[in-house]
Amino acid sequence: MRSEAAARRLYQLLLPFLLIWYAFVVAGLTAVVTTWPQRPIGSLDEIPWWSHAIAFAVVAATWAPVSAHLDRGVHQLAFGQRDNAYEVAGHVSRQLLPTVAAALAGTMSLPYVEIEAEGRVVTSHGSAPDGAAITAIPLLFQGRTVGVLRVSARRRRDRLSATDVRLLEDLARQVAITVHADGLSAAVQRSREQLVTAREEERRRIRRDLHDGLGPTLASLALRLGVLQRGIASDPAAATALAAELRTDVRRATADIRRLVYDLRPPMLDEFGLADALRNLSGPPRTVVAPDPMPALPAAVEVALYRIAAEALHNAARHAPGAGCAVEVSVHSGEVALTVTDDGPGLPGGYLAGVGHRSMRERSTELGGTLHIGPGPAGGTRVAATFPRDVR
Repeated sequence: MRSEAAARRLYQLLLPFLLIWYAFVVAGLTAVVTTWPQRPIGSLDEIPWWSHAIAFAVVAATWAPVSAHLDRGVHQLAFGQRDNAYEVAGHVSRQLLPTVAAALAGTMSLPYVEIEAEGRVVTSHGSAPDGAAITAIPLLFQGRTVGVLRVSARRRRDRLSATDVRLLEDLARQVAITVHADGLSAAVQRSREQLVTAREEERRRIRRDLHDGLGPTLASLALRLGVLQRGIASDPAAATALAAELRTDVRRATADIRRLVYDLRPPMLDEFGLADALRNLSGPPRTVVAPDPMPALPAAVEVALYRIAAEALHNAARHAPGAGCAVEVSVHSGEVALTVTDDGPGLPGGYLAGVGHRSMRERSTELGGTLHIGPGPAGGTRVAATFPRDVR
């Protein structure tokens, strides 16, 4: 609170000076630009009155983004990267693990400390004496091994005492928390990179479809329409045949446009809403239970629910022909849940996730949701997806 008040006072003190400086610079540049073609300005009296009006209009129109930029700059100066939680977590963990290793080595007089996570050495401190025994202590977080702490004995042909090992095992629990946090920040960063890559790949695909498919088709249509126009009077029969060909090409181009639009967002979501769109999906017969009326959901969540339900119904029709399905959408204060359950034979033994299941899992992960695929409560297969409602 104290730092926030200091930031506000700093911004309040800087604002008048920055406003005067900004207005002075704009006014000066405006005066120079508007009078220089005639002659240089010899004194302030030679500045025309209308240049002041232009400068005032420029300042009034641009001050809002300029002041917002200054506000962010002052906030950054006062609070650093606090608003970006992932950047903060990653920076802290990267700085903290070397400090932890150095602290362990210093406080326990250990010549060598090493912290390993995900099969690689994250940080190390010092060097192990020749022939000294290396003690490896697993780093456990909530019953899961997240890394290994390795320390060396203090002298050659020596081992750590039982007291030292017990102390290190106690400290390993604290180190495991730090390693787990570092792994989470790295996973979030990789996820963000994958999302950016997927988005750019999707844009590239759409651009390729437009450039290589729809673009040449429309260009060809334009040329052949010109031929049709010239041949109507001279060769009506050929013109009629060409018109039939053009009609087929227009239908093909229309189908391509519809496919591109469907890939971006299924039209049924806008035409019928989520519940009726789920009822109109192709696939096995089903019952759909959903709130009426359906609360407003983020567009990305609607598309994810629709795509996951479509894939689950497709899998049911393929692997459990004749089975019936139940689709349920429930909306709570903080999350949206989708379940698709069939009454088929269930998942086979030795089941391995295929492309469809991986696609559903990726759709849920990229929006911060969860996906579970397993047996239904009364047999069959159950696909359950949960998403936060405040997806941006």
